[in-house]
Amino acid sequence: MVKPIPSPFEQAPDPHLRCVILEATADPDMPRWLYQLAPEGTPQWAPLFLDTPYQALSEQGPALVMSAASDQWSDYAHALLTQSDAGCVLYLDDLRHWDAAIAHCQSLLAVRTEERSDQLMRFFEPRWLEPLLETLSPGERQAFFGPFCGLAWRNELGWRYASRPQPWDGTLQAPGWLWLGEQRRQELEKARLRLFAAQMADDYRAVIDASPPQDFVHTQLLAAHEAGITQKAHYERWLRLALSRGPEFLQAAPAQRVMAREDLATGAKLDELESLSG
Repeated sequence: MVKPIPSPFEQAPDPHLRCVILEATADPDMPRWLYQLAPEGTPQWAPLFLDTPYQALSEQGPALVMSAASDQWSDYAHALLTQSDAGCVLYLDDLRHWDAAIAHCQSLLAVRTEERSDQLMRFFEPRWLEPLLETLSPGERQAFFGPFCGLAWRNELGWRYASRPQPWDGTLQAPGWLWLGEQRRQELEKARLRLFAAQMADDYRAVIDASPPQDFVHTQLLAAHEAGITQKAHYERWLRLALSRGPEFLQAAPAQRVMAREDLATGAKLDELESLSG
């Protein structure tokens, strides 16, 4: 079960060893800061692309870093995770499982799809962690955590935390064990919409007459999704139209004709709808 928490760097949701996954693309100087800020300049870390098919990208790829102490490195990691979608926080049962933790993270770097057996996946992406956890079966969720007993990330709703369902039995999965087929991808999109709805319901609560506001917003976002909208900014523009003109405006023939036009990009379609509503 996912629950809201304060920042895990300020109030730990789990008593075990804190680790972080950070992606160097969020800060190209991250490896330098790792050594400069680590106690005595000797960090415990592993570039996750090393010894994988993505090894050539190791310098830009994600790294697993032990970050159990409250020090300058933890302050840096906290700032990076607060300001960007650079990664997440994980809690390791036992330092003896460090090598297993590396192997486990590497097993999640690729997933199987209908098209490929080794599709690269940023499993640590905080905007998608909650939707992904929501779509996993109990067995998959247990396997997803592996040697980590807890996981924290920051998304539209703030800091979030989830724990492993059962103690780890020592099993490590082979790379590409997770299936991410078309049906699951659709489930992920809809789960992500529920996060958008929760955030936007709070943002627009003062002008939403329906109760509960989140259900109203979620219904509008589902309609937008059916109309072909995929970007968060576009979902919000659709919601503003529903609030200003009513949901029936977006279901009426003129709006439907605009959304059916193949010569316009989504943003241009919304421009047209906004001009119609003006």
